[in-house]
Amino acid sequence: MGAFLLGPLLIKYEWILIFLAGILTYFVVGQALKKDAEFKKDALNDMVNAIFIGFFTYKFSSVLFQTENIINNPIGLLYFSGGSKGMTLGIILALIYLAWRIKKSNYAVQRWLSGIVYGTVTFLLSFWLFRTLFILLF
Repeated sequence: MGAFLLGPLLIKYEWILIFLAGILTYFVVGQALKKDAEFKKDALNDMVNAIFIGFFTYKFSSVLFQTENIINNPIGLLYFSGGSKGMTLGIILALIYLAWRIKKSNYAVQRWLSGIVYGTVTFLLSFWLFRTLFILLF
């Protein structure tokens, strides 16, 4: 997979495909949960918050794992990623947040799990489809 420049930023095609798969997943899960509007609103909100927590933890975990590089080059915080340690930490914090929200809510865990599984499967399939189409077309 390649990348392109947008001003000073190098944007990977893979990140665009992940973003597109995420948007598609959001709308598909919204349609799947449309029977109960209140649960749909709460579940989608909490799932999106968990994704943002995971992403920002991954992106800014370089402060924890590459402290010397960040001190020497503070603008590098924008360019460095957390690597595999940051990804692991981001996933763990997102799952902890989601577990906390599930425990705090008054909805059945089975409803939450069906929404999470539905979203995960939809995301993986749509990302695979977008990536395959991208490889075939370009």
